[in-house]
Amino acid sequence: MSSSVSGKDPEAIAGQIKDMFQSMVSAREQVQLNIPRHLVTARFLKIPSISDEEIEKIMKLESIKHLPYTDESVIYGYRIVEKTADGYSKVLLSIAQAQAVNNFINILKMAGTENLKHLSLSSEALFLWYMQAMEGKEKETAMVVNLDRDHIDVDVIEKDKLVFTRGVAFDMKDSKAIDKMASEIKVSITSYQKESSNVIGRVILTGQKNECEVLKALLVKEVKVPVEIISQTENVPLGEDVEIGSENVSFAESFGLLLRPEDIKINLIPKEVHEETRFVLSKNNFITAIFLSLLLCAIIFGITVKKLHDKHIYLSVMNTELKKIEPDVVFAKKMAKDIKVIQEMMDRKPLAIDVISEVYAITPGGISLNIIDFESGKTLTVRGNAPALSEVLKYVTSIEGSPYFEGVKIKYANKRIVENREAVDFEIDAVLSKLK
Repeated sequence: MSSSVSGKDPEAIAGQIKDMFQSMVSAREQVQLNIPRHLVTARFLKIPSISDEEIEKIMKLESIKHLPYTDESVIYGYRIVEKTADGYSKVLLSIAQAQAVNNFINILKMAGTENLKHLSLSSEALFLWYMQAMEGKEKETAMVVNLDRDHIDVDVIEKDKLVFTRGVAFDMKDSKAIDKMASEIKVSITSYQKESSNVIGRVILTGQKNECEVLKALLVKEVKVPVEIISQTENVPLGEDVEIGSENVSFAESFGLLLRPEDIKINLIPKEVHEETRFVLSKNNFITAIFLSLLLCAIIFGITVKKLHDKHIYLSVMNTELKKIEPDVVFAKKMAKDIKVIQEMMDRKPLAIDVISEVYAITPGGISLNIIDFESGKTLTVRGNAPALSEVLKYVTSIEGSPYFEGVKIKYANKRIVENREAVDFEIDAVLSKLK
């Protein structure tokens, strides 16, 4: 959540997060937060596909083109803005460096914020806040600007579509911070209207109340677009006894995330954190189930003991209960033994000849392989060329469909022209599955 964190000391930041989200975390099993827009690279792309599966694969390839890192060092998420009748899709791709996201998550963990389900882009949350604030009202092409303690988020929304976004950090102690904000907003208006045939109908400011007033007065003089301020609590169903705190902090993006979580599409949670969260939730649910079962057993047992009138009857009942669970204990031991046998079977690895045979069996005729690099029991790397990128994607699908491989990744796919024809050089990595 971008609006609640300031300073550079991780422990101090963790303390701020813990204070601000204490009630939220205690009331929800899973926490959803925003990552500031200026920490993320965002691109609006037009791609020649409306298939969700193809869009996912294309976004994976695009994510490593815009940052100078390997695919393991990049975390990405995307939102499909629109699918057009001519077979194209407009997509908002968000890319972040894995280390930066992990540092942010570690700070949240220091604050005691566990079970992090969603780390969304603040610009997307601001878009959802606008949709909530304008619910039931006529919408036009608007530029929405959220003023927070150390940055602004800028969205352009065409009725119900997020089509432009920027994020700029500021030092609010700078006496010219408001002037710089106005300048960045003017740049955003110019950039959007240069790329689009639409004209911005109005500029909407929200967030810090005092700064919004000053910024509005400045923008009215400098831009030829109507400027208005909308309260961050506009159309937000707050109870009478709820206070949002200081007016020097913006909660608009948090409101958008909390009120419309099902509309959030971009998730920048690393896969390993997601798996860890799912494991923690499963463990907590399991512990809760055990606790409730034990509580129920305790109640039943208490009622039974209360009805017993002598020690002999009580011991007799206990012995009877122990005998009842003895078959379950025997069964559990047998299951543990069976699990061990199954685990040993799963650890068996395929032979090299089996792997090579499988590779040649699933390689289509249009693709030629230059190198097959096989590390026994671990990984497989294939390099070659194909007549088109789509053939590479189909080949990846074929490899993923094989029981021999998992974790299939395209290391690179470079296009070149050979004798007036397109050719694609590629390298694909895969992890060997554990077969019986």
